[in-house]
Amino acid sequence: MHRSPLILGLAAVFAGLTALLTIGAVVSGQPIALFVAAPLGLTSYFMYYHGSGQLARAIRHQRHARRRRSDSGDRGGFGAGPRTRRGPRTRAERTARARSRFGTGDRTAGAGGRAPPSSSGPTRSQARSVLGVSADAGQADIRSAYREKVKEVHPDRGGDEAEFKRVTAAYDRLSE
Repeated sequence: MHRSPLILGLAAVFAGLTALLTIGAVVSGQPIALFVAAPLGLTSYFMYYHGSGQLARAIRHQRHARRRRSDSGDRGGFGAGPRTRRGPRTRAERTARARSRFGTGDRTAGAGGRAPPSSSGPTRSQARSVLGVSADAGQADIRSAYREKVKEVHPDRGGDEAEFKRVTAAYDRLSE
């Protein structure tokens, strides 16, 4: 709730009530009003702290500091400790890392880190027939058809590896 107008408005209302009660307690000499004003003042402070996003920043800072301390200090027996992200997670990240590692750089990369269209692989009409989509199918339809087809032909699910490669090549062609 970063910059939440509702919470910031309520914090302003509570701050106003706190000010009125404090002034009233000083003018009338009634200390009981100060005991009522103190929780209202505390509430308005915490609501402002939360509504302005400072509370979230402080929590993130504490987590980061705690993580830094745990990474630099003793990790426990057998190197136990929190896992850190070491390598690329997606195909695009792996491809980009391989290109930079072998000196091809991003010169050959198209949009989204993919290689530029080449003459190898299926044509667009062949790719549509492999995935079973029409010529006017959108990206969402192509993606869902690809996912359904992969469920059938994936080698880990008893499918044929060549057919899986064919389906993947068809999807790559249609998503260029």
